[in-house]
Amino acid sequence: MKKDFARQYGNLEQWHWWFRGRRRIIESVLRRELAGYPSPRRILSVGCGPAEGIRWLVPFAGPSGKVVGLDIEPIHAQRLDNMEFLVGSLEQTPLADASFDVVLALDVLEHLDDDSASMLEAVRLVKPGGLLLITVPALPSMWGGQDVVSEHRRRYTRRTLRRLFNRAQLSGYRISYFNSLLFPLAAGVRWSRRALGMATRARSDFEDNQPGLVNEMLAWVFGAESYLIHHTPLPIGVSLVATYRPPVTSATVFVANQRTEINSGLPAS
Repeated sequence: MKKDFARQYGNLEQWHWWFRGRRRIIESVLRRELAGYPSPRRILSVGCGPAEGIRWLVPFAGPSGKVVGLDIEPIHAQRLDNMEFLVGSLEQTPLADASFDVVLALDVLEHLDDDSASMLEAVRLVKPGGLLLITVPALPSMWGGQDVVSEHRRRYTRRTLRRLFNRAQLSGYRISYFNSLLFPLAAGVRWSRRALGMATRARSDFEDNQPGLVNEMLAWVFGAESYLIHHTPLPIGVSLVATYRPPVTSATVFVANQRTEINSGLPAS
C-alpha cells in the first residue's frame, strides 16, 4: 500500500472499529480451530505490518510459543522472547517447509500479482494438521478509494476464492463472508461513490472515522459476528475468511512417532 498510509496503521489498529471487529472475529475462529491443538505453537503472520498488528496473537502461541511477523518493510519494535520480525514477502518466504502450526495471511493476497502461487507458498509453511487462515476483501462491486490507496489488485467472491483453492488442488477448506451486519451501510457508501465517479479516488475510508461513540458502536456490531460465523457461512459481506488444514498422512504420523521414540530414549522399531 502507499507508504504514507501504511505508517498510520499502527495507530489505527489500536482504536478503529474495522481492525477491532476483524480481530474479534479472527480470534473466535482461531479459538475454534485450535481447540485441542497442542501448545506451544509457532504462528506466522505474513504481511503483518506494524508490531501492534500481531501482539494479540501471543496468547494463541502459548507461554513457550513464538509469533513471527513477516513483512516487506523492516519493522522497528522492541524484541520480545515470544515475538520475532523478518523482512520478506509471501511470494518468496525465507522459511522452511512445514515450520509453523498457524499461518495467517490477513488481507494480503489481494495485493499480489500471482495470488495462486502465493497461497501455495503459505500452505508450504503450515505443518500437517496445522492451520492456514486467510482474509480478503470481497465483491468487485465494492471497489473504492480504500482499494486504490491500499494498492489492491482485486476483490474476491466466494466463487473466485473457492477457485483459488481448487486450482491449488486443495480440499477440505472452509469459506465464509464476514462484515455482513454492516454490509448495507458499507455498500450504500461504496455504491454511492461509484455512482458519483469517486470509486477510483485514492482516499482511505479510515479517514471518515474518529475515536468516539460511533466508532465504539461500529466495533461492537462488527465484532458481534464472532458469535454468528461458527453456526453457518454468512451469505454476503465486505470481506471473506477461509481456513484450511493440511492433512495429516500416515507418513506424517510415522515420522512423528519416530521422533517421539528417539526423544524419549526408546529404540525406534
